[in-house]
Amino acid sequence: MSSHRTNRSAVAVFFFSLLTLLASPAAFAQSDAVARMAGILADMQHFPSDEQKQTLAAISNDDSNSEATRTIATAIHNIQHKAQPDDVAALKNVENSVAATEAEKKLASIVLGFHHMAGDEAKKTLGMLANK
Repeated sequence: MSSHRTNRSAVAVFFFSLLTLLASPAAFAQSDAVARMAGILADMQHFPSDEQKQTLAAISNDDSNSEATRTIATAIHNIQHKAQPDDVAALKNVENSVAATEAEKKLASIVLGFHHMAGDEAKKTLGMLANK
């Protein structure tokens, strides 16, 4: 009987480990995208540079990123001194989404409050999100 439990435990551990390995690349990709966007926003003034726009376009076109991450990347790409009206509603949806991570919600909120540049408090949060 205890042998049967040991086998079941071993199988459960194996499947949990397998799921962790399969889920990890997506989690790392998303956190990397969030970190890159946070770094861009922390340094950005008025609008993204051409190089930053290329990075943001790559993030928004990468289907392995969450919908929230792609929405935020598009909104940052479109910033002209502040978030554009077409992006505001989408960013508010991210803020209120149960599917979005806390990092995505914070980033969406910062983009909504962006006015020519990120404020001091926003820059602190962006630094944490960018792992700086």
